[in-house]
Amino acid sequence: MKIQEIYEYFDKIGCLTFSTVENGYAHPRIAHLNGCDEDGFYFRTMITKPFYRQLKDHPVISICGMSASTNVTHDKDGIPFFEPGYFIRALGDVRGVLPEVIQEKAKQNPDFRVAAHDLIAYPAMTNFCLYQGRGEIFDYDFEMSSRDHKLLRTRFSFGDMKPTIAGCRITDKCTACGLCLEECSFKAIKEGDPHYSIIPERCDACGSCYMVCPEAAIEPADSL
Repeated sequence: MKIQEIYEYFDKIGCLTFSTVENGYAHPRIAHLNGCDEDGFYFRTMITKPFYRQLKDHPVISICGMSASTNVTHDKDGIPFFEPGYFIRALGDVRGVLPEVIQEKAKQNPDFRVAAHDLIAYPAMTNFCLYQGRGEIFDYDFEMSSRDHKLLRTRFSFGDMKPTIAGCRITDKCTACGLCLEECSFKAIKEGDPHYSIIPERCDACGSCYMVCPEAAIEPADSL
């Protein structure tokens, strides 16, 4: 995926969770992106905030947001219902951006105009760029109201990072017994000879196939 396409998924949500690291703990807060270009994704904070200090000490970020109702309803049996939607997450490395760079970008791209204005309105304002990273768009329809499978997972990367593969994997220990296919409610198992396989884009790594495999032929999912 191109950076602009990824940005549009984030921008549709608007308010996002930005998490930094300090003293071994994740520190989340709500913020939003203020533009993108071929160099990455941009956001801002003040030099007086812990957000700034954490980024300077550990220049990494994790960003996550959800496009759907956050309300969860339940049926008469207490089974939760999640409105179809998607969430998107990305993690990676950040670097500071000089004020004059933001001002110059604002002349070409209207997405940067608010950031350029705030540099004048708030002298303590500063900008960062998430210049390399990887992530995922997790498009879900658990009730399968609009398609015949629950998930469509799209992994992406930008800069010098490489994407990882979603979901669990079936190894060559598989004997094609079919138990995993019967157990998978995500329709993520594909028959094969001599081995079955998992469709990464559909796999939730829920563990159902992992638990029933008699040959221990299924490997848990990797981290994002």
